[in-house]
Amino acid sequence: MEDLQVPFKSSFVKSIGDGGSTSFWHEHWIGEDKLCNIFPRLYRLEASKDAAINERVQAVNGCKNFVWNWTRSPTGRTSGELDSLCNLLAAFSFSENSVDKWVWSMAKNGMFTVKALASVIDEQALASFTSPQQTLLNNLVPKKIEIFSWRLLKKRMPVRVELDKRGIDLHSLLCPLCDDDIETVEHSLIFCTHTQEIWEKVFNWWGLGNFSCYNILQLLSGSGHASSSCFGRKIWQALKWICSYLIWQNRNNKVFHGNSWTSPVALCDIQIKSFGWISSRAKGKNLDWLT
Repeated sequence: MEDLQVPFKSSFVKSIGDGGSTSFWHEHWIGEDKLCNIFPRLYRLEASKDAAINERVQAVNGCKNFVWNWTRSPTGRTSGELDSLCNLLAAFSFSENSVDKWVWSMAKNGMFTVKALASVIDEQALASFTSPQQTLLNNLVPKKIEIFSWRLLKKRMPVRVELDKRGIDLHSLLCPLCDDDIETVEHSLIFCTHTQEIWEKVFNWWGLGNFSCYNILQLLSGSGHASSSCFGRKIWQALKWICSYLIWQNRNNKVFHGNSWTSPVALCDIQIKSFGWISSRAKGKNLDWLT
């Protein structure tokens, strides 16, 4: 998650209520760090280093009282630290009628769920590209296909050459569909003869002539469509993503179950699923199966 700049570890923060279950010195509850780090001289003078917040700060009739327990009176620079600490505490508001609790800062309600975390990771992953050509967002496809397309672009797919790099012992590195060449991401999704047969039928279906694509970025882009409209290119991009996703599913069916598409069946499956997914998300466009 750190690679995607999702600060998971620091996303849990303490919400202070009455201060009864939070360490005054050892937990990060105020300021930029733990108080023991911000005010090290004062901390060395503390007689009870495990004191809770409500043992050091008490509210009486709406006013804050500071209760200290020093091994000796602060002097010199330490006295200056005490003044700074009191100023910091004076600006903090306590809620005497509630208890201390942990909240998750990435959710509006403060509640952590795996589903909410997955959504944060997905959004960050899809928006983590720096160039416009690498932005993988298309609301005409399900989220799982956006994620799949991002993994394709980053070449984070379990093709045989990548599994071999990670020390997984395989009986062969050849493509499980054609058995003619080493299985890389590009080979599996573009150059495999079985894959190219499917792409040829898709391109012919759209009246675009022969299939021509040489890298994953080109495959995932919306370019190469005859329409000049943005929506037409967006549909074409969505279709290519869906087709890539289904081609990968076909590859997995071959690896794990020993069966795979014929190209006519593949085209029919692609047509049905792409129309269903795209038309249900193209709000107000009234897409027609015949068009």
